[in-house]
Amino acid sequence: MIKNYHTHFLLVVAMLILLSFTNLFSQTTVTVTSSKDNTLFDFPGSTISNGAGNYFFAGKTAGDVIRRGVIAFDINSVIPPCAVIQSVSLKLHMSKTISAINPVQLRKITSDWGEGTSTAVGEEGQGAPAEENDATWMTTFYDTQFWINAGGDFSNTVSASANVNGLGYYTWGSNAQLVNDVQGWINGSASNYGWLVLGDESTFPSVKRFDTKENDSVNFRPALTVTYTINKVALNLTTLINGFFDGSVMRSDTAGVYLRNVYSPYAKVDSAKTILNSSGNSVMCFNNASGGQFYIVVTHRNSIDTWSKLGQTFAVDTLKNYDFTNAPTQAFGDNLAFNTGKYCMFNGDMSRDGSVDVTDIVGVYNDGTNFFSGYLVTDMNGDDFVDVTDLLITYNNSSSFVSIARP
Repeated sequence: MIKNYHTHFLLVVAMLILLSFTNLFSQTTVTVTSSKDNTLFDFPGSTISNGAGNYFFAGKTAGDVIRRGVIAFDINSVIPPCAVIQSVSLKLHMSKTISAINPVQLRKITSDWGEGTSTAVGEEGQGAPAEENDATWMTTFYDTQFWINAGGDFSNTVSASANVNGLGYYTWGSNAQLVNDVQGWINGSASNYGWLVLGDESTFPSVKRFDTKENDSVNFRPALTVTYTINKVALNLTTLINGFFDGSVMRSDTAGVYLRNVYSPYAKVDSAKTILNSSGNSVMCFNNASGGQFYIVVTHRNSIDTWSKLGQTFAVDTLKNYDFTNAPTQAFGDNLAFNTGKYCMFNGDMSRDGSVDVTDIVGVYNDGTNFFSGYLVTDMNGDDFVDVTDLLITYNNSSSFVSIARP
């Protein structure tokens, strides 16, 4: 009896562990339609497009003229940062062809491009005069920005390929390269300009017509399906650096962010290096921290370290949002400077010793009198020059005895 009870207990524990890991790395699948699609028409003059049309084309016409499709998906709006991509597939509906079976490839596009309001008539194979911001054979955004290479800038690597024959649905199934493409777009290591849909250009006729996001039938529109897991802690942080903020925008700069335990001695659990944009915002991933409560601590090259008011709850599968700018109470000890309706991190601490004092004033004064410039700790407003403005910021914060506030 004792033996059976022990065996039963071990089975229950094993099941709980399995359920925990299943939840931790549970998969989520999303399907999105294209955010933009268009056709590059290789016509004389190359001012033809079809940005708002119902169809895009890939391959060669009966007249031996090339058509190339371009398509992109705003996956960053539906897939959270720190997601680990597991599978990717693209489904298109092919609605007209003048050829038999032909391979159609996906190639990652390497330059941004546009979709204007041009709309072709009839079967749309001849395109329409390009409108503002349309992609054409020559232009990425008609008629002011251009491809490096006529016909589009795209990778030599085939992301996926499918043989397209008669009318109907076709799927470019998941493979390592498609996963790599989307993972790069989510990570931010590659810009998301979508894929070029490359028909068989070795023979003619080979052109295929695919339905776009503007197609009247919702079921015929492009569908990208992505399955992902999240096994990291993610933070969506907003914080402004007082000297860098002009009341409207902030000069972008690098910051460090630490997660610290909520009990003494408040040990560092994880860290991330990030770039705050002009709104003071950045999303970052922490590779080592698991779910739990942590203080958020923001560091900067010449700012006072700023701690969150309280420990914040993080979960592995949830994006944590924290905004220091909307109230002084967001920081421990209300240690924020008020600037044009926003609360900002104090700066002026060039020595990074936790207080703004005479040492910092002397450092800024010396660099200013020597006309130093560049990315310097004494540059308090981020304009890459050390001058009287930086000295005033430091002097004022020193006069106010600004220093770190922490548990």
